[in-house]
Amino acid sequence: MILDIGLDKKDRKLIVDTMVGVLADTVILALKARNFHWNVVGANFKPLHDLFQEIYEDLDQAADIQAERIRALGFHCPGSYGEFIAVSSIKEEQGTLEAMDMIRRIILDIELLIRRSDEVKVVAMSVNDDATADVMIERLQSLGKFAWMLRSHLE
Repeated sequence: MILDIGLDKKDRKLIVDTMVGVLADTVILALKARNFHWNVVGANFKPLHDLFQEIYEDLDQAADIQAERIRALGFHCPGSYGEFIAVSSIKEEQGTLEAMDMIRRIILDIELLIRRSDEVKVVAMSVNDDATADVMIERLQSLGKFAWMLRSHLE
């Protein structure tokens, strides 16, 4: 069946090619936030435990929205950690970290995801794909809030 949503296939492919990286980053970062949620210790345990949970829940929901948008654009969506790790700019976390190191690492990853999400937004806007641009704008707002909240722990 022909997909006719007002976007050429080459434009949809361009969007999806950039969006798959953001989806992969989102999934890997959710796993990292879940790891930190499970393993954080110290004086700030409760607020960090709760914040890391809020982050991974937000990222899980975002991944679902992104994956569904990829499908709505007419393309297959990757769905395994192996596929995600292969294209993610965010690396899995191994070993044990102190709470402040967890915060520093996740801030760097969130900021990377902000930059990559903005790239998708720019590509989507360049081909008049308002729906994808809106998805990315929402992500930029949410990720920016988390980066600010985490940086506040370091001041």
